[in-house]
Amino acid sequence: MSESASGKSKLTFLDLVRGRAQVADDLTLHLSGRDGPGLADKLRQAYFWIVNNAVIVPYYDVTFEEGQGRSFSFPNGDVFKLPQGAAFTSYVLLPLLTFATGRRALLVGGPGRGKTATAMLMALLAGHTRAEIERAVLHGHPQLTIADMLGNPLPADLLRAEKQSDIDIQWREWLTMRVKIVDEYNRIPTRTQSALLSLMAEGYAEMMGQTIDARRGAWFLTANDDQGGGTFQVIEALKDRIDVTIRSMPFNSRFLDRLLARVESNRDPADAVPADIVFTEEEQDALVKRIRAVPMSPAALRRLEFFVGSLDFCQRASPDFEAKSKDTLKLAGIPLHQVCNEDCPLDKHAHACAQTTGGLSVRSYLTAMTFAKAMAFFRGAPEVSVEDVRQILPFTLHEKLEANRRGDFFQEPTGQGLLRDKVAWIRQMWDLSMTQYDRADRDRKNPGQALLVELEAGLEGVSQKEAMTRMRAVEKAIAELCAGGELSAPVYEDLIRLKYVYMRYQNYLRWLAQSKDA
Repeated sequence: MSESASGKSKLTFLDLVRGRAQVADDLTLHLSGRDGPGLADKLRQAYFWIVNNAVIVPYYDVTFEEGQGRSFSFPNGDVFKLPQGAAFTSYVLLPLLTFATGRRALLVGGPGRGKTATAMLMALLAGHTRAEIERAVLHGHPQLTIADMLGNPLPADLLRAEKQSDIDIQWREWLTMRVKIVDEYNRIPTRTQSALLSLMAEGYAEMMGQTIDARRGAWFLTANDDQGGGTFQVIEALKDRIDVTIRSMPFNSRFLDRLLARVESNRDPADAVPADIVFTEEEQDALVKRIRAVPMSPAALRRLEFFVGSLDFCQRASPDFEAKSKDTLKLAGIPLHQVCNEDCPLDKHAHACAQTTGGLSVRSYLTAMTFAKAMAFFRGAPEVSVEDVRQILPFTLHEKLEANRRGDFFQEPTGQGLLRDKVAWIRQMWDLSMTQYDRADRDRKNPGQALLVELEAGLEGVSQKEAMTRMRAVEKAIAELCAGGELSAPVYEDLIRLKYVYMRYQNYLRWLAQSKDA
């Protein structure tokens, strides 16, 4: 890595091609020095070592400035693109960001695609030995019990104990590891899945009155597919705890010579992970703090709020304005296609609300912003950009969104093709929303934002007259939005925000009146 004039590390072309650590044909390790002590530098060094030496994935599906690079078209319409900016493979980058943020990832793909091996690499980066990791991997199977997953009481204690506190539990080793691996989690029985959910959600396990702190750390779950193809259906609450979904990549046959070298040398690159890219516990804790501290650019935040605000909206869900949400339909047991039809005046090809059957939880928003920060941190960017958000959303929302397959958009060939690739579908929805964002000139026009900022500055010292003046300004903004004629998701979100501002002032005036009477 080269040093800029400001002293910050920058990736060079050579870094992208070669990485910072190389392994010879005999798997002898050669390390180059890491520029500076920065954690971001170390994280990038880990990425380049893995893609160049450990995981053979020549697929670059996380690309920046793709539209500015060259593109080549086939007669049938397929397009091959060479991005202008940096490009990364999601199969390595996303596990690494999961490790850095201490979140939960699901790796999906057919058997033998290296899902567990990739997760084990992350555990090696956390400082665990290979023997510890192999013993600690929790393998899902139909007979897995809660005791198998968590641990068992000592038989002698059971015989001697007069009360539960006298019983010591032999907890499973994997519970306290900084990287936890659950292999084939969709083969775990439903009752045991519930215990796993509690462990992931609460961060501790309980048995016979005894508890153990599962500590902070990253989770890696694997499954052969994400369409319910396991032995047991995964409970929805457990799927909602998954932060990012990572699809395995097929092996490219043009790299068969790399596998041949491993066969002939009888060496596994996982046995040669350089100490230079292993993170101490202190560094892992510092990574989480540093990532959270990365600021989010106003442009990225505005566009993200515009996108997520369009997903849960349903104009015809209820005559009650506050209940125009797909959650209303779900609670009533009414499928979306019964109301998202020709009776709804919105263009089903221009509005993203017609493409998904539901919205997102607050947890999903937090996850998306966390991983966008992690992406920016990894790249060494000063703040989260719009492109960071665009690249990360399809993976963080993969398990959270379900396509409205019976909607008009998916009846055409283009829409039907997107049903086969969830990442491409979500990215298309983002691009569609951004087209709508730009058409509405939302960078300059943001109804209600200035009024909300004015309110959040505080009401101390605001007179009754001033409060009423501000309420009239809110009424004017509402009237202008309603005069537009179309109640779309962006307009709905703006109106809800304006009503919030209005009611805050109304409550403030009521408080002033009561204070005077007192």
